Amino acid sequence: MRTHDKIAMKLVEELNELAAAIMQQKNKPHKNLTKEIENEIADVKVWLLEYEDLFDPFYIDDRIEYKRKKHELTN
Repeated sequence: MRTHDKIAMKLVEELNELAAAIMQQKNKPHKNLTKEIENEIADVKVWLLEYEDLFDPFYIDDRIEYKRKKHELTN
């Protein structure tokens, strides 16, 4: 498997795990899944940063700025 394919598949795996943890928290609000969600966010960030390196960073940064303004996000 080529390196960028491996990165893509790891990212998809971690995104799915994060989505599952978020849905579990939504469906079971009495449970505290904060640590699990935080762990999955960290895992996603690791692989997303690796995957992002395969693309145009200037376009990505511009798009982020556009979305932040559009949705009035401050962070």
